[in-house]
Amino acid sequence: MTGDLDYGCLNDLVGHLLRHAFLRGHQAFARAFADEEITPLQFMVLELVDRNPGIGHQEVARAMSCSPSVLTTALKPVVGAGVLCQSRAVGDRRKVGYTLSAAGKARFARLRQRIGGAEAILLDGLSERERDELRRVLRHIIGRPGGGGDLKT
Repeated sequence: MTGDLDYGCLNDLVGHLLRHAFLRGHQAFARAFADEEITPLQFMVLELVDRNPGIGHQEVARAMSCSPSVLTTALKPVVGAGVLCQSRAVGDRRKVGYTLSAAGKARFARLRQRIGGAEAILLDGLSERERDELRRVLRHIIGRPGGGGDLKT
């Protein structure tokens, strides 16, 4: 019945479209990683920690645009599994920093090789030019400079 639904102005509202694209992104991730116990938030954390060893809890939360409590919830399984290591900052025992364990590095390297599959599912039907333009516009909207993450789909 959704094909007959009148969406009014919703299909012209960028926020509405981004919300649905976000949900599709989660669905694509779930399909690509159906055989793994990892969420998109956990993947984001692992990418940030892999690229920034020792990064603090607050910095990770800011980079992910989430609250520290949401981050704590997302981290529990990967810390519990020994993928991610926590350590107290020297000089300020209140601050926690993160690094990948040796096993975590190996696991994340395998996961990282597969992220292009999730992107391919999400961006199916778009040309390479359209994919690049979409990324460029989204980075502009969120105020980030160019790519640099060595991902091509």
